[in-house]
Amino acid sequence: MNDTLAGWALVLGLTAMGFWLGERPGWFGRLGPTLWVLSLGLLASNGLGLRLPEAVAEGVNGPLTSVAIVLLLLAVDGRRVWEEGRSLIAPFAAAVVVTCLAALLGALLLGPALGADTPPLAGLFTATYTGGSLNFVSVARALAVRPDLVTLATAADQLVFTVWFLLSLLLGHRRQNSLHLETEAGALDPGARFIPLVWRHWRQWGGQALACLALAVLTMLAATALTAWLEPLLPQVPGLGIVVITSLSLVVAQIPGLRCKALAYPLGLLAIHPFFAVIGLSAAVLALLGEGLTVLIYAALVVAVQAVGVLALARWRRWGLVDTLVSSQAAVGGPSTALALATSCGRQDLAVPGVAVGLIGYMLGTYLGLLMAGLVAGLVAMPMPT
Repeated sequence: MNDTLAGWALVLGLTAMGFWLGERPGWFGRLGPTLWVLSLGLLASNGLGLRLPEAVAEGVNGPLTSVAIVLLLLAVDGRRVWEEGRSLIAPFAAAVVVTCLAALLGALLLGPALGADTPPLAGLFTATYTGGSLNFVSVARALAVRPDLVTLATAADQLVFTVWFLLSLLLGHRRQNSLHLETEAGALDPGARFIPLVWRHWRQWGGQALACLALAVLTMLAATALTAWLEPLLPQVPGLGIVVITSLSLVVAQIPGLRCKALAYPLGLLAIHPFFAVIGLSAAVLALLGEGLTVLIYAALVVAVQAVGVLALARWRRWGLVDTLVSSQAAVGGPSTALALATSCGRQDLAVPGVAVGLIGYMLGTYLGLLMAGLVAGLVAMPMPT
């Protein structure tokens, strides 16, 4: 019992510290909470020799992460996504399509070096660069990707994303020096500093927060029961549990009068970060040093091809530069980074549409990642012509 309590305290402590560092002004904040949480987990495991009890790891990777996924998807309002995201749908769709092609290209080029890791990496990078970390986590769980490979992919993802975000700021003529953002996006407001946002909402609407958490738990339990019923009927469907929980959550999110959307996103974002702490605590640095370069090249290739592709299409189709960059960030980083880029470039009018198309990525990313992993697995298994 003492080991279990200490393990939970370690995970939650690393998550809180990662958020605190990720929300500091300057370069600390620009790295973001996810990279900080992962890095702190790696430091605690490899530098201090701390180990996580298996029961804690299973609790985080199982129920807690499932609830986090449901919470994030409860923020999706299909009607609002269409109304507010139409101006960015074309460049966002282009970013998604080019990302899928880039992931396939990277799998073909780097497959000989990556071997059996190629299909899961193709799925992970397709998912995260068409939706964000929610889809990354969903695909990682659905494909049962081993922890060290998830660590490599997460670290590569965060590094490449950070570079592209900073380049996007430069290209979009950033007009602010701070990443602390305020918006009036209402129910779609993901905020930029999540802990203050959640605390403010909790104090004002504590009852709604509890109701939101209860709805997420009930949805997760219903999805678990539905998955158990479907598994004998659909034994060959990969990642059936994730597909069910994603689909059911999206259906629940469209219920008229649902009042917890303003709280669902920040609560879900907080709840999903212990997953990265567990990944960091479960991996060895030697694995990063030994295999990380090829994984990093794969991630960089996907984002670079996407960036060049959408910018070329923007010039041809005469899309606005900032519009295109915000759409790209909505795919690569999700709603939060799309909003951050739009606001930093002085385009407040793109803040809510950026969040809206980012939520479309939440809807699509898991499915696209699983499809890409299956496609690449088929290509890897296919004998080469002689």
